[in-house]
Amino acid sequence: MKPTIAISMGDPGGIGPEIVLKSILRPSVWRSANLRIVGGAGILDATAGRLGLSVSINAESIKLADGRMVRLHEVKAPKGDLTPGRPSRTGGKIAGKAIKMSVNMAINKEVDGIVTAPVSKESLALAGYGMIGHTEMLARLTGTKSYAMMLVRRGLRIVFATGHLPVGKIAQHLGKAKILERIKLAYQYIDLYMGVSEPRLGVACLNPHCGEGGFLGKEEQDIIRPAVRSARRAGINVEGPLPADYLLSEAVSKTYDGIIVMYHDQGMIALRSHGFDEVVNITLGIPIVRTSPGHGTAFEIAGKGEASEASMVCAIRQCARIVERMRDAGRI
Repeated sequence: MKPTIAISMGDPGGIGPEIVLKSILRPSVWRSANLRIVGGAGILDATAGRLGLSVSINAESIKLADGRMVRLHEVKAPKGDLTPGRPSRTGGKIAGKAIKMSVNMAINKEVDGIVTAPVSKESLALAGYGMIGHTEMLARLTGTKSYAMMLVRRGLRIVFATGHLPVGKIAQHLGKAKILERIKLAYQYIDLYMGVSEPRLGVACLNPHCGEGGFLGKEEQDIIRPAVRSARRAGINVEGPLPADYLLSEAVSKTYDGIIVMYHDQGMIALRSHGFDEVVNITLGIPIVRTSPGHGTAFEIAGKGEASEASMVCAIRQCARIVERMRDAGRI
C-alpha cells in the first residue's frame, strides 16, 4: 500500500502553491504516494489559473484533467493582503495553520508523513509565531527537545549543529553537548531513514585550519574534539574535527555517509554548489516523518510561473521512501 502523505501549501506569497500544484501532476509522485493537500482552495485555484493548469479546485478536492482526485484539507484564509512576491502577516497565518493541520494529521495517524512547501520566517514572525522556521516550529508542535535539520542531495547528507543564526553568534551557540547530540541524531537517522547501517560520519571544524592550535580559535580543541571523542566512546564511527573545505570537497565527502557542519552556510554552499533541484530537507528527532524542498519561498519569482517543482518532487518521493523503509523495518 502506498504511503499517504500530507503536503502543506507553504507561504501563499511565495512559490509554494505553484510547486505543489505542478508536483501533483507528475507521474512519479502519483506512483510513490497517495496525496492530501493542506492549503487555501482560493489561493490554489488562482495559482492554477495563472499557470494555465487543467485542474478543478473546490474546498474538498483537486480534480486533475485525467479524472484523478486529490483530497484538499481547506485552510480558510483570513482577510488581508496576499500580494505574490512579498512576506505578509496574512501569509504567515495561512502557512502556520497549514503546518499545524499537517502535523496533527500525522500525529493522529491520518497520514504517514508530511511534506512542507517553503515558508517565510518573516511572515511567520509577523503572524505571531516568532522568528522561527519549519524545523523549530515542528519541534514545538511535537514537543521535541532533541532535533536537527539534515539536508541531502543524492549521497551527500549534511546535519547542522546550529540553525539560522547571525554569523557573529554561531560560536556562542555551540557546545560539546549540542554537537554530541547532533552526531547521535545523524548516526541514528541515517540508519533509520536512509538504510545505512553503522554510518561513517565526519565532523567539520568551525575555524579555518581547525583553529591552528588555538591561534585562530579554540572551539575545535575545547568543544568539537571532546564531542567527537565522546561519540566514539559511545560506539559511533565518527572522525573529526576536519577542515570544512577538505571535508566538504566532492572527493572526500563521498567517503562519508553523513557530515556534521557547524553552521548554515558551511553546509548549504556545499549542497547547492552541485545544484538546487535535488536538495531535500529532512527533520531528525521528531516523532513524525517530515521532508521539504531544499530551497526557500523565492519571492522574487513568485506568481510568474517560473518555479521548478523538481526539489518538491524529490521531497515527496523521499518522504515516501522513508515511510516504506520504516514499515519494512517494523518501526511504524
